[in-house]
Amino acid sequence: MRWRPKWFNPVWVTIAQISQMVVGVAVTLIGFYYYQTDSTCNIQKQNNIAAFIMYGSYLFLFLQFFIGRYYKGPFKVVPKKKTKEILDYHESG
Repeated sequence: MRWRPKWFNPVWVTIAQISQMVVGVAVTLIGFYYYQTDSTCNIQKQNNIAAFIMYGSYLFLFLQFFIGRYYKGPFKVVPKKKTKEILDYHESG
């Protein structure tokens, strides 16, 4: 059952998720900067490391999904009959 509207393009959801992860990675990198340079900063290093790992891994996964799904396109399956015809042609040729 597909309940999504015809006007809805799921690529935009993936782009929004990637954007969210880019912002998350950027915020944690800024947090690392302030942790190193500002002595009054109350950021805990362990929390920032965990956030960076989380946002970074999700960014990698969403990019991998995006490239596999929308950039490379779906894989085409060759029917068995066509495969047999191709093999027979190469064996006889």
